[in-house]
Order: sequence, then C-alpha cells, then structure tokens
Amino acid sequence: MGRVFVVLALLLFVAGCQGEPPEEGTPVTVFALGGPEDRAALAERTRFCPEGDAPWTFALDEVLRGAGTRSPFPPGVTVTESALKNGVATVVLSEEAAVLSEFALTLARACVVLTLTGLDGIDGVTLLIEGQISEPVVLRASDFVRGSLVLSDTERTITLYFADETGEAPMTETRTLVVRETDTVGWYLQYMLEALIAGPREAGLRPVLPEGTRLLSVLIEGGVCAVNLSGEFLSQREGISARMTLYCLVRSVIAQPGVSSVRLLAEGQALERYGPVDTSEPLTLSDIQFP
Repeated sequence: MGRVFVVLALLLFVAGCQGEPPEEGTPVTVFALGGPEDRAALAERTRFCPEGDAPWTFALDEVLRGAGTRSPFPPGVTVTESALKNGVATVVLSEEAAVLSEFALTLARACVVLTLTGLDGIDGVTLLIEGQISEPVVLRASDFVRGSLVLSDTERTITLYFADETGEAPMTETRTLVVRETDTVGWYLQYMLEALIAGPREAGLRPVLPEGTRLLSVLIEGGVCAVNLSGEFLSQREGISARMTLYCLVRSVIAQPGVSSVRLLAEGQALERYGPVDTSEPLTLSDIQFP
C-alpha cells in the first residue's frame, strides 16, 4: 500500500510539473480572475512566452486558459480570428463567449485588454464575439480602473451600517464616491467593505467588525456575494453582538445593486455559524432577525 501511495504521489508531482510552463522565454504579465489568495477581482500572473512565439498571441491564449488560476471565459471559448495592425489588436471570440453576463463580460474584457496592452506595440484592443452585431470599439488600458470599464466620472452614494454609541441599534453613514459609469459591482463592494472595516467617520457611531479584520476577496455571482474575511472576523468586537455585526455587514452589502444575499467565508473556508446565527447558507436580512 505504501509503495502505491508513493507512486501516485510521484505521478501527481510529475503531472503538476508538466502542467506548468517552464520559466524560460519572454516574461509576459497575464490578467486572470483573482483566486482566494487575491484581494482584487483580477490577478496578475507572469507566464513565459517560448522563443519564436508571438508574445501577443501567446498572452491571449494564456488569458483564455486562466494563466494557471481562473479563466474569465466559460469552457469552449476560442479565438476564431485575430490580427494586429497599427497598434490595435482585433480579437474575435467564438460564440460560446456570448453567455457572459454584463459583470462577467466586463471582467473578461479587462483581462484581455490589460494583458495585451501591457505588451510592446499594442495600444488598444477591439474585442468581438462571433455572431453578435456590434460596432467595433477600441479599448485601452486607460479604460479600466481596478478591473472595471471606465466611461465618465460620476458620483455614487454608498450607505454603510454601523452601531450607535450603545452598540445596540444600527445606524447609517453615507459616503460619496467618485466612480465610473461602468465600474463593476465588485469594485463597489470592495470599496464598501473596506470602508466598513475601517469604521465610521461620524461621531456617535461605533464600528461593528472585529478589530484586525481584513478583506481577503469579494466575488458576486448570481446575486450571491461571497465575502472572504481574515480569521480575525471569527472573534467578536467588545460591546457588539454577533447579530449586530452580521446585520450591519449584510445590510451594507445587499444595498448594492445586483446583490440579494451574502455568503460568509473566513480565510477561504465557509462559515457554518457566526455566534447564534446559522451562516451555512447565503444570508438575507430575514435570516438575521435583528429587531
């Protein structure tokens, strides 16, 4: 039995090594979806373009593959056409890419554009999907902020929930944020959660998250926002009940458009309970039953 285990371990090690490209060739920075260890929606990975390959086509393939992490595209998506002319790369994706939602499509565009425009000789990207009729638009790196498509500046009011001086009643505090028209919900959520962790600015309000808590990642899919916090979240802030913490956290998150419930994680592990509250399923305000 021990010999079988050793053989299997060796096979897995060899397979893992074969799956990783050798660190030889031209280094290329590739953007993919962030994993549990990443604090942003997008993650940067360094891949090595083999000698003789065109860096921009290699980089494009790596984006589709996810650069060893998570691809922004669904399975089956391929590049059906590509060309580079006068500093603009034109990329046509197969029709499988048409299933991407608005949020997911924004992230996919960001991965492609930020990757390709990071290469010498490419200033912009025209990204098209086979079978879709749309006017070609040249996107550039400056069109993205934290992985979000930029159009024009606008102001957005974000409502945060904290505790009153007694720690027994929820209170609101508003923040005005200068954002871009098409910043993703994920970008808002990251800003909002970090502001919630930092605590209130107004007198008479108390922070509700345990001291030292850090936001590790945030991801929204199908209306469910997965909030991954550091292990400090498992402790409790003095004078603040677990139910109050959850109420302010969940209510702040679901105030954002497109969010209907919140799944809580600590250090990447799903939480079964937080204080007296069952957190094994995504939470809504009705699950917390705070007066």
